[in-house]
Amino acid sequence: MTTVREARIIRRSDRRTTPWANGAGTTAEIAAGAASRWRFSVATLDAGSTFSPFPGVDRIFTVIGYQPVSLDFGGGPTVIPRLSPTAFAGERGPDCVAEGPTEAFNVMVHRTTTAASVNIVDIGAAHDVDADGRLAALALVLGGRLTTDLGLVEPGDCLLVERGSVRVSGPASVVIAEILDRT
Repeated sequence: MTTVREARIIRRSDRRTTPWANGAGTTAEIAAGAASRWRFSVATLDAGSTFSPFPGVDRIFTVIGYQPVSLDFGGGPTVIPRLSPTAFAGERGPDCVAEGPTEAFNVMVHRTTTAASVNIVDIGAAHDVDADGRLAALALVLGGRLTTDLGLVEPGDCLLVERGSVRVSGPASVVIAEILDRT
């Protein structure tokens, strides 16, 4: 029996950069699901701005650059340290202040149909990036590199698995994001 697999490497250089809905910054889209049920992207943050509200959407915001970010939802700023996934409702468009130029990994899902998780993982020996039971699994390499049968995944590059699994080995520090179907 042959296992069906849908997986690909998405190079940092292949991302499509678009302005934020409110015009206050840019986002480089990594991948998006059908009917905009989910999206992975990396935002470039320079100074202060206000996030666009996204009604009906849940977000997970993870600073992956080297400068921390403060988010203010109206009750005073909260410092979001590097590599600390922070979930919030998309209706809440917080004020955002970066302590210097940095980047943030974003996962956005329609809360009635999908859910998401984000974890920071150090990969040494063999590890599977597995989409079975999920709509998608993504590994964003922060440091080191992943070796796969699809090729090397370098810092800033991603491995997207939408069906099946891909065996990877490091050493690498990665963000693992998963999208689950709620329907």
